Amino acid sequence: MKRFAISLVALLSVLAPVAAEPKVERTVNCVYPAAVLETALNDLATQLGYAFEPGEFADSYELEGLVWVHAKGVSPQLAAKLLSASAGVRVVLDDANRTLTVRALDASAEPPKVRAFKVDALCRQYLDYQKRYGFQGDAGSPELFDNPTATEELRDAAAEVLQLGEEAPGSAVGKRLVYTRNASDLDRLDELFRLLESGGESSALRQDRLNRDALSKLRSEFGGEQPLLSATLWQLFKDCPTPVYLDYSLMQAVDFEYDSTEARLGGELNHHEALLAVAREQGFEVDSLDGALRLHQAYFSSSASYRVFDVSGLLAELEKQYAELKTDPQTQEGFQGDLRTEGGVQVVVDALSIQLDNAGCASLVRAYGSRLVVSGGVDVIDRAAEVLAAMGWQAEGERKEK
Repeated sequence: MKRFAISLVALLSVLAPVAAEPKVERTVNCVYPAAVLETALNDLATQLGYAFEPGEFADSYELEGLVWVHAKGVSPQLAAKLLSASAGVRVVLDDANRTLTVRALDASAEPPKVRAFKVDALCRQYLDYQKRYGFQGDAGSPELFDNPTATEELRDAAAEVLQLGEEAPGSAVGKRLVYTRNASDLDRLDELFRLLESGGESSALRQDRLNRDALSKLRSEFGGEQPLLSATLWQLFKDCPTPVYLDYSLMQAVDFEYDSTEARLGGELNHHEALLAVAREQGFEVDSLDGALRLHQAYFSSSASYRVFDVSGLLAELEKQYAELKTDPQTQEGFQGDLRTEGGVQVVVDALSIQLDNAGCASLVRAYGSRLVVSGGVDVIDRAAEVLAAMGWQAEGERKEK
């Protein structure tokens, strides 16, 4: 019996489940500063043990173009995404066939999905705004005024903020918006609608703050008399722990062989401050997309980085101020309007746009009722908050009784 018990213990020890070892995610080093795309793709394929198959792009000029990516220890999927964004083509990893291929950028990798968004709360907010501040005209003059429903206005605002393009537009049906788009676009729409209700920063903007904090910890001495822009960019990012890339719009504008810069690294400037100096000089923008710092031409690229400001308190204050500015009806050339006749929230939009432009900040500013969306990187968004505060805006919970 004792012998049987020992055998049973031994058997149970063999059959007992063994704790599975944690799966180690595969990573790659995607370090290609001003590298030829074909060279970068061959290197990435080698790291993965894949075959590079250029397909229809064999011997094409696209493969001879340059890319600028610096991303160490990232997933192969992120590496492919960053290379795609810098090259203007779509880099595709086929894990089943162990191949790396290149396709046209407009050949979507994601099948479209249908999704409806119930936007009752946002419609109520917009209608409340219209009742108090909306322009009052002849509703029977459609040739003079576009009279969208609150849902249609939201659809148009979302398309503008997220730069969705003219293909696959949304449909406004009652208090629902219906889209047939890829999953990533639908997720972006969902985030925007949620933030339009609550206010706040997009996930890309929050990531942008983290990325810039990491870059601001770096300092170095580098310069000389008009160093090459390519050398300065490498010095800025070679030790950066977060992924960085130049997108296709900027790659087309930069000459890495001849372009130089007056910007200097060193002194009181950390690498983030030096990057902003270079960006102002060279006329490009900085934000974050897909977790990576992105250098891009603002006029050719949409931004996933934005903040929604609730300016309802500011509008209420401006309503009082414009009422106080009204003069006696008998006063010649006196002001007889109010905030409504001045354009409502458009007063804030116009002033903010002018001041951002004066500061050299290229940004999209779009209102939906009392919600104001400002797109751009951390520097643009923080400047926008500063300008709004100068107008009298205060964030929710920060208002103080006078």
